[in-house]
Amino acid sequence: MPSQKVYFSIPPLNDQSVQSSTGAVLSGGFSPKNGNSYVKFALSSQDRMLPTDEMYLTGRICMVNSDGTPLTPMENGGTASITTPHYGANNGANLTQMANQNISNWNGLESVVKKIFITSKKTSVNISEIRNYPMYNAVRKAYQNNEDDYLISPMIRASAGGTKAGFLNRHIATMDNCGTGASGQVSNVSSLNDEAYGQPFSFHLDTALLNNSQPLMLGQNYLGGIEVHMELNNENGVFSDRFRDTGSGQTACDNDGSYYILKDLRLQGRLLVPTPQDLQMYQDNFVLNDNFNLINDVNSSVNNSKYTPNVSMVRSVVNLFLDNDQENNRSFNQTNFRNPCGLVDYQQNKNNIRQPQDFKIEVVPNQLDTATYAGGTLAPKDISNKASTMGDAEVRNFFQRAVLNGELAAKTVAGLKLTADSLDEDYADRTTDGTGATDGVGLQTACDALGVGLDYTHNMGLTSNFSGAADYDLLMKSGVNSADSELPISRRSKSEIQQSYIKNVSAFNSTTLVKQM
Repeated sequence: MPSQKVYFSIPPLNDQSVQSSTGAVLSGGFSPKNGNSYVKFALSSQDRMLPTDEMYLTGRICMVNSDGTPLTPMENGGTASITTPHYGANNGANLTQMANQNISNWNGLESVVKKIFITSKKTSVNISEIRNYPMYNAVRKAYQNNEDDYLISPMIRASAGGTKAGFLNRHIATMDNCGTGASGQVSNVSSLNDEAYGQPFSFHLDTALLNNSQPLMLGQNYLGGIEVHMELNNENGVFSDRFRDTGSGQTACDNDGSYYILKDLRLQGRLLVPTPQDLQMYQDNFVLNDNFNLINDVNSSVNNSKYTPNVSMVRSVVNLFLDNDQENNRSFNQTNFRNPCGLVDYQQNKNNIRQPQDFKIEVVPNQLDTATYAGGTLAPKDISNKASTMGDAEVRNFFQRAVLNGELAAKTVAGLKLTADSLDEDYADRTTDGTGATDGVGLQTACDALGVGLDYTHNMGLTSNFSGAADYDLLMKSGVNSADSELPISRRSKSEIQQSYIKNVSAFNSTTLVKQM
């Protein structure tokens, strides 16, 4: 048992203070647009242990307009004011900037982190890296929390609202309307320069090494200290508009060019002072539950995606699908994970042999199925609850197991109600629904959390060997890019991007700094 626990709170090595100038313009800090987009923390070499599961990234975020002024509510007359109508204006000509500035439902402000690299200070060896952090992190959160959970920890720590994000995000985006030297409506914030200015956050960096149950030894005989490098996500990959099609004549809600600034960043946690017995019992080798990201395209209704992971212990494969114009586009929500448009069936192969599932996974019925009856033809798009016409129980089952290492979700937000809401917004169309010219169509905060997955663990810790030239294939039949009239106008003529996460077990030696995958 450690003899002492020492608290630490360290700023970035390249820290820049946030400053305000005449006209309440904010500058400095960390920002991918008008600031430093790279953050670097360092923990020096010392004979102490770092329990990474107790380490948090903390700070504050400021939402600003394209000119650097804070995103604050204004009355029609131009007088700064925070009033109830601004928070209730969701659509049409009354849609405001705050309601139109949305972040991820599932992982909230964690989506500002795009890439994470961890290196040893002793040799500058790259120990761990995650190149597309937000998406897998978001879908994991969706399968670890239910609707009520999101109103507690994810909401408090990272401003993630879950299924309620459409009601909560405007409160997150709104900055206090104080000036350079005067308080605003929230009188305890004295000015823009106040240390309490901005929306606070505090969350784990969810990587194999930085959220591991095994403490890291920072001494010179081991890691020799570590450096944590982060690259921030661009603002179009963090923010999304409230509606896919906002409507005509909407100038009051225009957020084009708006961005975020991170201030007062800290890496906080505790260091353990080991006893001689702790040092004697410390295991140099330990296992990391790792993952890495691969990308492919789905260009047609019959598609084959092939990867060569080249790792020896694969636990599962998690495939997420985005429309080809959905990523890094403010008009769409980056973490709205839907099944491939009009999914009919799929099979997953290893070296051209179907395994471990020696059968196709079929969606029966699906979005392309129609039925003839005495009164005519009935199609899924005509059903009130469209999710009830999709027989995707097996797809959901295998996807949950892929995300959760062979287990079914004890609690999750991914249900038929969520899918039904998402499908309603996919099918919504101004030309066919008779929607008014100024009304928003296609609500972006009605997100889903689905995908195609394959689990090799069987909830028993098993893995599959993909070292060398072993291939993984996903053969899929769907309505992607088919222009089929049964599918939503908003999606049926688009190709899709397949974001695949290969979850694997890697062995790491903290003395030699060798990682075996």
